[in-house]
Amino acid sequence: MAVEKARITGRTRIRPSAHIEVVTDNGFCITRACELKVSGSDSASECHFIVGISSAGIRSIRVRFTEAAIAMAQEQRSSRAPLSLTDLFWLRSAELHLAKYVWENNECPPDGLLTIDSLSSSDLLSASR
Repeated sequence: MAVEKARITGRTRIRPSAHIEVVTDNGFCITRACELKVSGSDSASECHFIVGISSAGIRSIRVRFTEAAIAMAQEQRSSRAPLSLTDLFWLRSAELHLAKYVWENNECPPDGLLTIDSLSSSDLLSASR
């Protein structure tokens, strides 16, 4: 968040940031493309991100969930209404999977695409809410 100089009067003027970034321990900066207004809507079939790393510039990355992963999330909601394919859950989960991928592999996914075919227990817990 960008913060302007605070005045001694106790007033602080804060301008909201245009976007939120996830920064991994190894220096990757992940931004939701929709917050930069450079992509359309995100869904289980495709979420869009801009990934930056000081040594390699920026890359456009897409994250997709397979039918098996989508079914896993839907099973968690068996007693409730199905999880919409445009629910914010998919974007949040895609962001976490992408952050884990770049942290573990120290590079962006090949061809700018990460396919998620399985969900973690924390993903499933989040889907159930």
